[in-house]
Amino acid sequence: MLKKRLYTYIVAGHSAQKVWHLSVSYVVLAVVGVLALAGLVAVSAGALSYGRMLFKVLDYEDRISENDRLRTENHNYKVQTAQLGEKIDFLETLSHKLEIFSGMKSPNAVGGVGGGTSSNQARPTPPDPLVSLAAYNKKVASLEGSYRSLDNLISENVLWLAAQPNIMPVKGYITEGWGMRPDPFNPAVRENHPAVDISAPKGRNIVAPADGIVIFSGRRAGYGNMVVLDHKFGVITRYGHLQRIDVQVGQRLSRGEIIGSVGETGRTTGPHLHYEVWQHNVPVNPTRFFPKVG
Repeated sequence: MLKKRLYTYIVAGHSAQKVWHLSVSYVVLAVVGVLALAGLVAVSAGALSYGRMLFKVLDYEDRISENDRLRTENHNYKVQTAQLGEKIDFLETLSHKLEIFSGMKSPNAVGGVGGGTSSNQARPTPPDPLVSLAAYNKKVASLEGSYRSLDNLISENVLWLAAQPNIMPVKGYITEGWGMRPDPFNPAVRENHPAVDISAPKGRNIVAPADGIVIFSGRRAGYGNMVVLDHKFGVITRYGHLQRIDVQVGQRLSRGEIIGSVGETGRTTGPHLHYEVWQHNVPVNPTRFFPKVG
């Protein structure tokens, strides 16, 4: 018969007057060790489970907060998309009006009737951003093309207006009109006068009636001292009988710049400016461009 293995634990105080003896068998000690280990494992597992649960709770709260933020951003995005659509619609309507006013389109391009009904008076729901953005991108591309065409047209119109000789080149009064007239040196003979004669004191400044470039500056038979300006768009102006020429060929002039002074050089009976306007190589009456006096 085997002897029981015992483990004895002695506990003594500092005075050593009382000593406790505790004898425990190997089996009991093993059971206690197993139970202690199991308890430690259980406590560790519980702590780990609690930690995971706490992490999940915190992550869940973060996800709720993030979802709320995304929901708010999505709503704001939809509202801003709707506002963008309203602005694009306004610009599209304005573009149509500008195209009509500028002559690019027929007035029939804009118009129509409509209005709200009792069935659609509810507050409009913001549109789906993805669908709206596709439509808005298409509208923006169309608007860019329209405004580019308008910009080109306006730029061309500005240049065209600057090329129109719509001011008198010299302060004075018209002594001879445009068209048929008796020859000043032989009244018995009638001749075509493709200009107007503007009487003014000798030496008075003559100015360019529009933007242009000097294409002739010098003397010519009958005209005396003469200047010719090319204003583009088929418009040319001629100035005869000048006393003084202040410009040279190739010089660019702006409306109002001095080109010379009134004189009586060439075939003339006295100091005045012989002023011609040509359009597409055909002489026209210069007075049609002069400012109208009410």
